[in-house]
Amino acid sequence: MRGANLNNINLEQATLKWADLSNATVHHANLKDANLREILAIGTDFTNAYLTGTCLEAWNIDHTTKLNDVDCQYIFLLEQPNSLGSRERRPHEPDRVFATGDFERLYKKMMNLVQVLLRNGMNRSAFAAAFQELMAEHPDISYDSIQAIERKGSDALVTLEVSETADKAEISRSLRVAYDEKVQQLEAKVEKLHELRAADLKEVALAQKAQFFSQLVGGNAMNDSTDQSQSFKVGGDFNINATNSVVNLRDLSGTVTNAINQLPDASDPNQPNLKQLLMQLKEAVEIDTELPDADKADLLEQVQNLAEAQKTEEPAKKEGLARKAKKMFEATLKSLPETAKIAEACTKLLPMILKALGLPM
Repeated sequence: MRGANLNNINLEQATLKWADLSNATVHHANLKDANLREILAIGTDFTNAYLTGTCLEAWNIDHTTKLNDVDCQYIFLLEQPNSLGSRERRPHEPDRVFATGDFERLYKKMMNLVQVLLRNGMNRSAFAAAFQELMAEHPDISYDSIQAIERKGSDALVTLEVSETADKAEISRSLRVAYDEKVQQLEAKVEKLHELRAADLKEVALAQKAQFFSQLVGGNAMNDSTDQSQSFKVGGDFNINATNSVVNLRDLSGTVTNAINQLPDASDPNQPNLKQLLMQLKEAVEIDTELPDADKADLLEQVQNLAEAQKTEEPAKKEGLARKAKKMFEATLKSLPETAKIAEACTKLLPMILKALGLPM
């Protein structure tokens, strides 16, 4: 039926699913209750067609499809009822119908939308970087193009409004590929930070143990009455003994508290109190029962970095400290269940802290 002249034809209740109506003219045709599932209607002219009650499941249209003055009160988006017994009527309410021009406006808007599904939620830093690249490649796309970001189970659905002539497939591919690359880069950086930290701790522990056993050989051996739990202080943050190395959270907590208390009090009561926000974040880390001690130590150090960021006058250093802290929190929280209290606290507090630091969220 490609290019066919179907003007004024009566196709009421007809089954046309999978038909190729490309470049056909369907002026004033009666398509009431017809099944147009998955029809190809590129360049098709539906001017003044009667489409009330038609099934338009997955029909293929683009900016060349003409829907001028279509007469339509309601449509269905499914051929067969779903598990809830619904054929997805539009408008949803059974007693509502489209006003004049509503059908055309609805599908004109839908034709200019691109939807991209991001698997396993959204990493905001990766999405921001990927969207910057997308805007550089497609100058007609801006932040205003983002119509919605919705959660779909464990995934995120991004909806963009684009021009009629935009290559939607290329836009979708560009954003998805760039986002996946940015996520991999961020994960690699966080993994590298953990590796470097583990290597540093191992090196310090081995050095202290070597010193300890050297003292034993040199005649400073402990006799039987010596406390076998004797430990050596390393850098103020760790205790190393002859059998293991553990994070001294009490000492670290005190160090972080001191760093926070050195911050000035808020001069404007209408502005976020950074000292109070950091103290709340510190307490949230310390009391969370699902967070291992090693992770608590990592996050407490990042709270200290956020306090140090406020003290520095160098914008680049401030942003670097804050960015590192944010990434460390995101990487640590990613391994925890969404119900973890620390996840809820960080989602609330981190944006407020970054705002108080004068940095983008």
